[in-house]
Amino acid sequence: MLGMWPPSFKPCFDLTPADWIRPRLLPWGIGMGTPVTSIAPVGYDAYVRVFHPALAPAPRDLATWQEVADWSGRTFHPLAQFLRMSVPAKPDPGAPPFVEAPLTGVVIPAICEPLVRELTRLTATPSTCYFALWEGWGELAGSRTRFVGATVDDPIRDDEEHMVAGWQRQVARLPRLEHLHRRYVLGHGSIGAACDLYRQPFVSDPWPTLGLTPQIWWPEDRAWVLASEIHFDSTIIASTNAGAEALLACEGLEALLVPTDGRLD
Repeated sequence: MLGMWPPSFKPCFDLTPADWIRPRLLPWGIGMGTPVTSIAPVGYDAYVRVFHPALAPAPRDLATWQEVADWSGRTFHPLAQFLRMSVPAKPDPGAPPFVEAPLTGVVIPAICEPLVRELTRLTATPSTCYFALWEGWGELAGSRTRFVGATVDDPIRDDEEHMVAGWQRQVARLPRLEHLHRRYVLGHGSIGAACDLYRQPFVSDPWPTLGLTPQIWWPEDRAWVLASEIHFDSTIIASTNAGAEALLACEGLEALLVPTDGRLD
C-alpha cells in the first residue's frame, strides 16, 4: 500500500525481542563522549566501522574516505572524522573528490545492498530480523512534506496526503523502544527489509521514496548487530571475529576494525 511499510516489514507491538539490547549499551553524553559500545552492544568479539561514502562530482556518484584523505593529505584511520579529514593539510590539493559530506544516520542502497548480502551469510536466521527506526524521521512523525509537482487542486495529491497522514497516525500509536537518548519504532521481517524501507514508494510517483533505514538491526540468532546513530556518518557492526573478517573483505564496503572504547563523537 502506498505510503505504508514495504511488504517485507511488519511493525512490532511486542517489544520484548529487543529487551536484551539496552542493558548491553554503555552510557554516553557530555564528559563521556560516544564510545563504540554505547552505539552497538557489548559482548561481541569484534566491531567493524563501515564508512558512509561522500557524494562525488559527476560523472561519479560516490567517493570513499580514503580518496578524500589522499586528496587532503590527512590520515584515514578507524576513528577518523570526515569534517576534519576533508580539510586539506597540503597546499593546492586540486579539486576535491567530493561535493557533499556523507549522510548521517542513513545507510544508502549502495551500502545496504552489499551489507545485506554479506550479513545474510553470517546468520542462521536471515528471514527473521528486527529493525529499530528512530521515531523522529519526518516521514514517520509527519513533519516533512514530500509531495512535489502537484497543484493545489490536484485530487490525487489530496488523496495521497490523506492516506499518508492516516498511516502516520498509525505509526504514532505504535509502542516505542526506549534506548538511552533515543526512541524507536520496532519492526521485524526478512533481512532485505533493511533496504526495502529506503526504496518503498511514499507517494504514487517513482520519487520520492520512504527513504528510511533502521538505526539498529539484528537477526533473531543475534549473530551480529548493526547500529547507525542518527548523527554519525558511519555504521558500526558488532559480530564474531570471522564475521568481521568477512565484512572487511566485502566488495563495495569501506570498513575498518574499531576498538570498543574508541570514541565516535
